[in-house]
Amino acid sequence: MKIVALIPGCLRSGSDFLQSLFDSHPEVSQFPGVFYFDEFWLKIKKQNLPENIANTFISDHEHFFDSKLNLIERHYMLGEDKNDFYLIDKKLFKEKFINLMKNQETTKQNVLNNLHLSYSFASGEDLEKKQIIILNIHHIYRLKILKELDYEILFTIRDPIASLSSSTKHWLKYEKGKHISPWMLYFHIDRLLNGLKILTKSKIKTYIVQLELLHRKNSLIMKELARKFNIGYDQVLTKSTYHNKIWWGDMVGGRDLNGVNPNFKNSIDYNLFYKKDIQCLEKCLKSFIIKYNYQILEKDLKFSLIKILPLKVEIQFWKKSILSMKILEIFSIFYYWIKRINLMKNDIYDNVDFPDHIGK
Repeated sequence: MKIVALIPGCLRSGSDFLQSLFDSHPEVSQFPGVFYFDEFWLKIKKQNLPENIANTFISDHEHFFDSKLNLIERHYMLGEDKNDFYLIDKKLFKEKFINLMKNQETTKQNVLNNLHLSYSFASGEDLEKKQIIILNIHHIYRLKILKELDYEILFTIRDPIASLSSSTKHWLKYEKGKHISPWMLYFHIDRLLNGLKILTKSKIKTYIVQLELLHRKNSLIMKELARKFNIGYDQVLTKSTYHNKIWWGDMVGGRDLNGVNPNFKNSIDYNLFYKKDIQCLEKCLKSFIIKYNYQILEKDLKFSLIKILPLKVEIQFWKKSILSMKILEIFSIFYYWIKRINLMKNDIYDNVDFPDHIGK
């Protein structure tokens, strides 16, 4: 089966939401969440016994089989009344995987196909209809594991300032910011600035999905994606569910999101930015912003050296690290500050051949 690797181009850009729209499509096989196939392959690549491979998968992904364990994605509060969950039969999954792997080599393609088909089978789905795998691999660097396989990329984007605003606001609030670090902020800014540029160099076919249009023009976007992947258009592609139960968004978002919102608008908390922060980011991303019809919020920056000054969001993250007395994080502040400065080059995407976005 063809693999479609799903990757967010920035935080809060709707990759999990997009995956939820593919849920229950009869021709799609997918797990209900992120699967780091690269890490899994390292664990099992020397194992020839399908039983051991299945056991490792079950052990590492208990939350795929009992959604009450999936707290951060809130798969314990699905359905109309927000009190539903799903249970998948582990024994049925394991038996099917062992049967599918009979007389097959332990290759990446075979393992990936059969894990997905076994999960779909245990979920009560018709395997004869399956055409594609939606693989929520989440990070660009994890694509290396798929190098010799037949795959395409589904890349979600969002207004870059709105993305940074939303992710910063939510992670600072979530569990009082205990999960944030200077590294985390640097990683996000790096992905925001360089993610798509890296993909364009890879020459792998990439489809761009804008979160804004995924909400406002949902049917149009999903119909086009169905055509691209040679699957039939189905009304389930307009519903945000996991195992056919309404999904209300993750815990980090901090509020219930009832699926597709045709009136979706980005919200930017300007208290998280100095004016020069927005100017610096937009100077780096000017070609990207113009290509995907996002709004330029500030005038061009006249003095590029101003990028060496800390961003307001950096100061917020630094304060959290200092107040929590995390010694290693405190020592890392200067290191990631310098790395962030080096990231911010004028119009990073100048002369980049951008893929068109879905729904253009």
